[in-house]
Amino acid sequence: MAKPRGPKKQNGEAGATPAEAVAAIEASAFEAPQVSTRKPTPKPVIVKSDSRPNLIPINVEEEIRRLAYLLAERRGFEPGHETEDWLSAEREVQQRYHQHSA
Repeated sequence: MAKPRGPKKQNGEAGATPAEAVAAIEASAFEAPQVSTRKPTPKPVIVKSDSRPNLIPINVEEEIRRLAYLLAERRGFEPGHETEDWLSAEREVQQRYHQHSA
């Protein structure tokens, strides 16, 4: 038994004449292609915020050490006041730091 040479019939084309089949193919060829209506997403942008541009990173312990030495020097390096000098220097540097960061 020989195989038919024509294209396979699809659903709904079982009783269609060749002219109707050609008309259906031509009608589908002129249909507008479906275009995606989704908008392309923009690329993410890196935003740099300079909220505190004049902030200079400091070593807090080094600042306390220098100020404590300055306080001891002003006192004439009298013995027995080392802890007092260190604590007052620590307090002053922390106040400065919090004042600038606010």
